[in-house]
Amino acid sequence: MDSEQGTIVALTAYSSSAKEFLRRLVANRTLLVALAKRDLSDEYVGHTLSVSWTLVHPIFLMLVYLFVFTKIFPTKIAAPPATSTDAVVYLLAGIIPWLALSQVMGRSLASVVGNSSIVKQMAFPLELLPVKTLASPLLFGAISLAVLICYGAWITHGAILPAYLLGLPVLIGLSLLLLTGMALILSCAQVFLRDLKEFVNMFITIGLFTHPILYFPDAVPAAIRPLVYASPFSYFIFCWQDVMFYGGIERGWAWLITAATAVFLFAFGARLFLVTKNNFGDFL
Repeated sequence: MDSEQGTIVALTAYSSSAKEFLRRLVANRTLLVALAKRDLSDEYVGHTLSVSWTLVHPIFLMLVYLFVFTKIFPTKIAAPPATSTDAVVYLLAGIIPWLALSQVMGRSLASVVGNSSIVKQMAFPLELLPVKTLASPLLFGAISLAVLICYGAWITHGAILPAYLLGLPVLIGLSLLLLTGMALILSCAQVFLRDLKEFVNMFITIGLFTHPILYFPDAVPAAIRPLVYASPFSYFIFCWQDVMFYGGIERGWAWLITAATAVFLFAFGARLFLVTKNNFGDFL
């Protein structure tokens, strides 16, 4: 009975932290938007094209991927009969969310540590620091996704569009929860564990090859296949591939795991940040 009560207390605490975190974001939404815009503009200070690079970069990168995967290294993947998508859609459906996740992980590490002067101003809503770092990765992902949607609609003669219209809103919502949770957790952890950055950088580097992005999971030898399924981000990739490539929920269990992971990361990240933020100044 004590363990049940402890579980209820813990769930209530995490739920309250998540609600409080959202309340603070809404209350400071004007400042958050301003910080996000500044984060985007500061990235290209001194560039001739300025913020236009936020459009040029992902479009150019997606066009390069399209050229490479169709002309230089054409990959043969059996398309689902109902959608007639191709290998390019499968590959980009994994690459785009992985790049967004990688950018969020890399940027969030410095969101608190790199703003020590702001952190020591107790009146500033610190929860905005990790959240504002999502602006650039989300914009990059949105533009890249738009290119993929156009390509998928073109090769399927529009047959895939209903699946995109139904599946993408749910998938984007889960992605926002997951990415925000990761940003909160890593921004906190980096304050107390300065070596974390090196581990995250290694994970980002090898993650493209250890997750089912460039291959089907069945292509991995059976002996090491459990390692692919051990990562919660594999299921995140599965969900994107389900919508963009298969045109539906092909692996329902992956959606359940992704939903549970996203909710857990967001609730845990909100709780961790709100509990520890008052101690940031002592470690910076």
